Amino acid sequence: MKLSKNTHALRKSLLAAAVGLALVGNAAWAAETGDPKIRLLLLGTKGGPSILQTKSLPQSTVLMVGNDAYLLDAGYGASLRLVEAGIPLRNLKGIFITHLHSDHVVDYPAVLMNGWASGLKTPIKVFGPQGIGEMTEHAWKTFDVDINLRIVDEGKPDPRPLVTTQVIKEGLVYQDQNMKVSAVSVPHPPFDKGQAFAFKFEVGGKNIVLSGDTNYSADLAKFAKDADVFISEVVHVEGVQRLADRIGNGSKLAEAIISHHVTAEDVGRMASDAKVKKVVLSHFVPADDPTLTAEHWRSAVAKTYAGEIVVGHDGMEIPLQ
Repeated sequence: MKLSKNTHALRKSLLAAAVGLALVGNAAWAAETGDPKIRLLLLGTKGGPSILQTKSLPQSTVLMVGNDAYLLDAGYGASLRLVEAGIPLRNLKGIFITHLHSDHVVDYPAVLMNGWASGLKTPIKVFGPQGIGEMTEHAWKTFDVDINLRIVDEGKPDPRPLVTTQVIKEGLVYQDQNMKVSAVSVPHPPFDKGQAFAFKFEVGGKNIVLSGDTNYSADLAKFAKDADVFISEVVHVEGVQRLADRIGNGSKLAEAIISHHVTAEDVGRMASDAKVKKVVLSHFVPADDPTLTAEHWRSAVAKTYAGEIVVGHDGMEIPLQ
């Protein structure tokens, strides 16, 4: 049977409309399932556990994936800095610990308890080296009286089942629909191999690498290959000697501190070897030497790296465009 011209035209119109609706639907689906908005904020940028001032607090960083907060190390003041940044503690979804030096974990129990007190009701996954599980159990024991009283008296959910820990090894650490996290062991005396790690976060089309505490490491440079952002700790040799003279122990303390960390020139060498797009300096050792300006740190790294160098400070957000 032959179709009339009008019927044929009608069918073409209906087909075009159907295709159009399908395209609109696909576009809407793509918008809903596209990469989430990501933000990267330096919370604490001081290296070392001493608290001599409050302008810069020990090491912590937060990666926001949509509304979910992932805390990277939990030095003293991490929960306070999260609140100052306008990030609700109840939004914590994960914690990644590079190693168990106190300037990276002393606020970890406080983050758990403050998060719970602030309305946390959803699971948190915690990733760290051997010992992270025991540390978590001891934190619960420390606050056992408070937790049990508040469960009964205030009707709060028990926080302990919400927190799961996982001991990390090199390679893939975590993966979901939005993010992939990998780890590599880094040299950080006096820790043994496999007790200190760097992390790589592949999220929102970006590769973000956090060095943790380290010496120069060819493995870390390889791990950070083509990273969009390389957040690295840094030590200033002369500044550490001045610090040791001020607080005591002299040359022995200075020698130990310097051996634990990576110099600005070696940060630049790793960044150059890895061809990273941007270096962000954090975990400054020392952090409170007034003679060490941002330009001192920047120019020292620039001796061996020609790319963009950001000298971090507490509360700084790192652009990820």
